[in-house]
Amino acid sequence: MPDIFRSRNPNIDDEAIAWLARMGGNPAAGEREAFAQWCSRSPAHRRALARANLLLEDIGHTQAASDHRQLVQVMAPRRQRGLNRRALLVGGVSAAALAGVGVLGMGNMSAPGEQRTATGERRSLLLPDGSRAWLNTASSVALAFTGARRQLLLKAGEVFVDVAAAGTPLFEVMAPAGTLSTQAACFTLRQQAAGCLLTVLSGEVTVKTPAATAHVTGNRSLQFGAGGITAPQPVDAEAASAWVRGKLVFNQQPMHDIADEMERYLQGQVVIVGQYLRRLRLSGVFELDDLEALPRTVAALAGAQLLQLPLLTVIG
Repeated sequence: MPDIFRSRNPNIDDEAIAWLARMGGNPAAGEREAFAQWCSRSPAHRRALARANLLLEDIGHTQAASDHRQLVQVMAPRRQRGLNRRALLVGGVSAAALAGVGVLGMGNMSAPGEQRTATGERRSLLLPDGSRAWLNTASSVALAFTGARRQLLLKAGEVFVDVAAAGTPLFEVMAPAGTLSTQAACFTLRQQAAGCLLTVLSGEVTVKTPAATAHVTGNRSLQFGAGGITAPQPVDAEAASAWVRGKLVFNQQPMHDIADEMERYLQGQVVIVGQYLRRLRLSGVFELDDLEALPRTVAALAGAQLLQLPLLTVIG
């Protein structure tokens, strides 16, 4: 394989590879901001990043990378430090891990009664009582249905539930932040960093936490968690649940929020370069059934350039 770094600034090229490694792990917010600043320093920095991506892709396609793919995913450290071209090329770090050439096939393995989706995947479930549930990207639920109870435990991600009016008992959804109950309703429940976000499309849902109780009706949403329960607010519930229909709907939302939402469906990080672009507000309807086109469409609507790497999407 030719040395595509020859006759170029080796320091910038080494930095580009190091950044790819760091962003391929679980970077903190400060690291993401530092990376965005690094990308915006000059066109040479962005070109170096593109060359680093090509190099990692070439190495990742070798037979050795394929043979060791599963082992790498289990044993590779979350972050690589002091990474340079020489270490990468002589095998100091596995390029298969950095290039994202494979994921150990255990993401959808579930315990009995548990259902999961991988990143970018959505799934419909027919529940034992005739209710319907849809799992959004990177979500996990556990089911507990007997003659005496109808319970669903949201362990991660987001679920949409259309509860069948099956009489008693009440339909319950358990979450770390509290418990929902309803006789018959249609709603979404999403886990967030500070608790849960409930959006009700129709019917009535009761929310209980150790400190408070609230009732939410159609086209209302609230958040609940350790800090309590917020007052229900009017919301476009159809837009909030558009992912069930394979759509993402944004209505004058800033790009930094849109990037956070895209990250839920794409592998790796989404970085918006520049304060102006991060604050830019967009409206649009985007297809979830074509995730490869999602960042291209958003970038085009924002009038920005797009750089896509195996575990990183840069819009700037």
